Amino acid sequence: MKFPVIAIVGAHNSGKTTFLEKVVNILTEEGYNIAVIKHDPKGKAKTDTEGKDSYKIYQAGAKQVIIASPERLSIFVRVKDYNLEDIYNYIDKDVDMVLIEGFKAYPNIDKYEVIRKEENRDLLVKDITGVITDYYDYPLKFDINNPKEFIDYIKDKYLKR
Repeated sequence: MKFPVIAIVGAHNSGKTTFLEKVVNILTEEGYNIAVIKHDPKGKAKTDTEGKDSYKIYQAGAKQVIIASPERLSIFVRVKDYNLEDIYNYIDKDVDMVLIEGFKAYPNIDKYEVIRKEENRDLLVKDITGVITDYYDYPLKFDINNPKEFIDYIKDKYLKR
């Protein structure tokens, strides 16, 4: 793997996406190329629109459908089973870092759990590296309201240029 990978994990509606969006925005503004993998373990995310040509072709059984637009490619790949290493094959070679939202049970990647006071829960993940929080005490913790603090840390630990 040519790029560092970390995961932002946590309970549903804990603030993972909001925090990740801020981190990606700042890193991108600083010139980093960031890829994001979003885990959808229940398959509920809407990835194509019913009735559109790409949807019809995928439903017809195509192994892969690629929608080529002027500024982006959308790729739908039919898989029976996969792991994160399989997904890494689809990531551009010029990416500086991959941020994953989810995959909390996946081994061998650094995980940072988002946990907020109003959730009133304990940690979900046993093998976390640190927490992103507004109250939880942990040896390595970052303020959920200050994404720059986390960015400085990941730049030093993972993005050394």
